[in-house]
Amino acid sequence: MWDRVLLALDQYESGQSALRMTTKLAAVTHSEVRVLHIRALSKWARVPPLESPAEAEYLVSEAVFSFRLAGVGAEGHYSSVLEDRVALRIVEESLIHMCDAIVLGTRRLHGIGRLSGRGVREQVLRLSPLPVIASPTPLTNAIHIPLGDGAHRNGHSGQEGYRTGDDHRR
Repeated sequence: MWDRVLLALDQYESGQSALRMTTKLAAVTHSEVRVLHIRALSKWARVPPLESPAEAEYLVSEAVFSFRLAGVGAEGHYSSVLEDRVALRIVEESLIHMCDAIVLGTRRLHGIGRLSGRGVREQVLRLSPLPVIASPTPLTNAIHIPLGDGAHRNGHSGQEGYRTGDDHRR
């Protein structure tokens, strides 16, 4: 069916949902997976990114390791891009690596944001010539903290896997 699938992985629970779904999909179709995590940069210089380059790299490494444990061939990297170019970068990556489909996590947006149609998923759907698969939305969408990613450094016990609420900075 498909030889190569691009997983556009975000740092929220929705990314982990997409990771689990892509693992099952790739195992059934015997596909390889290309993992791409976008570290979105604000166009406003005073707004810091949600994560450091090391944290983004660790998130990708964790995903690739997870695929390999499941017997799925995978490789990946992260890219730092201005927030308004995230969807374009995802589509470019899928075309550069000759992927057959794109898998995205979905987030539960509230208020006017969900009506604007300017989310990454909607933009990828408009820009991509490939099939785009949206994974099921988790009930909550906290930020995923990899268990080995400096949890002790941040005062966490190392057992937490997600942060909830509006606490987006580490």
